[in-house]
Amino acid sequence: MAEHGDPCTGPEANFCMNGGTCFKIELVSTPTCVCSANYEGSRCEQFQLFSFSHDSQEKGMIAGVIIIALLILVVLGVVIYYIRKIKRNARSQPKPEEYWRVKSSQPV
Repeated sequence: MAEHGDPCTGPEANFCMNGGTCFKIELVSTPTCVCSANYEGSRCEQFQLFSFSHDSQEKGMIAGVIIIALLILVVLGVVIYYIRKIKRNARSQPKPEEYWRVKSSQPV
């Protein structure tokens, strides 16, 4: 492991967490860790959850499509609500010809 430096010894050997391998690099003052699978961070302290998508751009695209679909559904719901409200109000108002009809007080 010459590319990572020399393995840590003594108290520095436990510097890396979660099974990471510690290396001492001459140009860096603190030890460096090579993390095992599913861990990341300077000391391998962060657990990385498994993901089906390996590309962050793909994740962003999926999230964007879901958000746009939800917005379309909300807008569609609002439009349907107002169309139904307008139709309901139109049915409850008298027709224009009923405004001009004179109702007689005597039966015909």
